[in-house]
Amino acid sequence: MYELACPACNSASQFDIQDYLLMCPFCSATFGIDMESGQKDVFGDHYIVANTSNASQLKSLITEWLKRLDHKPGSSEKEYFITNIRGLSIPYWIVSMECHTAWKGLVQKQNRSRIDTQSGNDYLIESGQFKRNYRWAISARANICETWGISRLHEPKEDVQAQWDGFPLDSTFSRGQIQDIQNSKSAYDSREFFEFKFANGLPILGIQIKDEEAIRRSRMHVEQYHLSLARNNVDYLIDCRTEIEIAGIQLIHLPFWYASYVYRPKSVLRHFYRPKEKNVIVEGYNNGILAGELPIQHRDKLWVNSIVSGIATLAFLLLGLAWHPSLFLVALFGMVITAASAYSAANKADQSIKIGENKNEPLKVGG
Repeated sequence: MYELACPACNSASQFDIQDYLLMCPFCSATFGIDMESGQKDVFGDHYIVANTSNASQLKSLITEWLKRLDHKPGSSEKEYFITNIRGLSIPYWIVSMECHTAWKGLVQKQNRSRIDTQSGNDYLIESGQFKRNYRWAISARANICETWGISRLHEPKEDVQAQWDGFPLDSTFSRGQIQDIQNSKSAYDSREFFEFKFANGLPILGIQIKDEEAIRRSRMHVEQYHLSLARNNVDYLIDCRTEIEIAGIQLIHLPFWYASYVYRPKSVLRHFYRPKEKNVIVEGYNNGILAGELPIQHRDKLWVNSIVSGIATLAFLLLGLAWHPSLFLVALFGMVITAASAYSAANKADQSIKIGENKNEPLKVGG
């Protein structure tokens, strides 16, 4: 930490000079500094989306979301416990771009004759193009995994698995509302010139990466995205070219809320299910739930099924010994179900670990 004078108001304060841009706590001016010459340049394209939420409001919202997930909404307040709620104002570079993609590939014929199959002419060459405009959001933090879920915010409407951390701002910040929308304007249109007061109590994180890096990463993300979209059109992709025109770049602090909850079932399931802490991300502008972990996932159900069938198998083994040998066949069937469920659950757990490693799985809030 170094004491520097703000170039706008000349007030001295402590700053972390490892950050790319610095924010004056007195006048909210944003500026950069050249450590060799000591020259300070004020950065003007810095905005903030005001936080309109609070912890109490978010707790009620998440409780309502959990009720909608539960098949017994009346018991949700007794089974779900919110353990932590934390808000942050996180800086994002918003890259405005126009993208044109041209693709060409092979598509298999629907009605293939035997002659076509033998001659290898059962594929047609098809081509096409599409255009998209984005305000692509790139985190201005050096570690995109410092908060849970920050790298999984893009959920494409198409059949595409996102393998990048950036996301289109307009479509992401307009989803997930389970209550009436508070603000008719989009998050981008409601942005204000940066002032600390608009955070409304949220900690404001610093800007650590440069705008040049944000533009480079946004190009890479969109190229991957459009390549995946082009592959959906053909069986074999031959060519795909994407031309990207950058229209501008702005820095915007966006409000996020992170909540953790624990599911403790009151039914007989509590004897087989070990409670685990789950996470939820809510945007702090219109209170849309951007991402959330389900209380019980498919692999959890498989583990429960393996435990229950294992107990039933042991019971039928004992009955077979004490009563009739034919019950050994039922026990054998139970062994097969137990082994298959356990294997499937373990396999899904391994797959989730590998996916987390490949995607730089985010850490838990506060981790």
